[in-house]
Amino acid sequence: MRLGLWLLMPAALLAAAAGCSRATEVRFPNPMPMSSVDVATGERAARAVLRDMRFDLVFPPGKPGLVETEPMTGSSWFEFWREDTIGSYQTAESSLHTIRRRVTVAVTPASTGSQVSVKVEKQRMSAPGSAPQHVSAAFNIYHAEDTDLLRQDEMAPTTYRWIDTGRDDALEQRILEHIQLRSAPGAHRPR
Repeated sequence: MRLGLWLLMPAALLAAAAGCSRATEVRFPNPMPMSSVDVATGERAARAVLRDMRFDLVFPPGKPGLVETEPMTGSSWFEFWREDTIGSYQTAESSLHTIRRRVTVAVTPASTGSQVSVKVEKQRMSAPGSAPQHVSAAFNIYHAEDTDLLRQDEMAPTTYRWIDTGRDDALEQRILEHIQLRSAPGAHRPR
């Protein structure tokens, strides 16, 4: 009887942990209203959050309340300290493809304070040439002289291009959350 309880206890703990492991997802509206936060405080918070995420800010700023970044290549599996790639799917995607993100944050006045709008544009780099149609073409096991690398002139410019893949909603939500925490009364504000 005691042995049966000891065998059931790990299974019960795993079942309980599985039920508790998923936190409720909080969705922030985009644009997000921030009562009692003025535009300058919201802009400082946005700049601090984006610098903490290692984005390069565009200077000089275009307008008060507008924060833009340079495009930044997404983090991979081995860059676990970076916060610009959210979730295992996007981490795998950034590890297998060259992905970049550009962030625009607009802090505008509202009736009770301000509102923050975050837009993260995501792009994937596309290499020139056509994709292989089958496995043997991918490995080019029949005609080694037909590879793109052999035919490509080493000194000719490569025509890589960036393909828009839409917005990165998960990163937008993370940035909104950090801006809200950074601009709260009593929160650490950058100088």
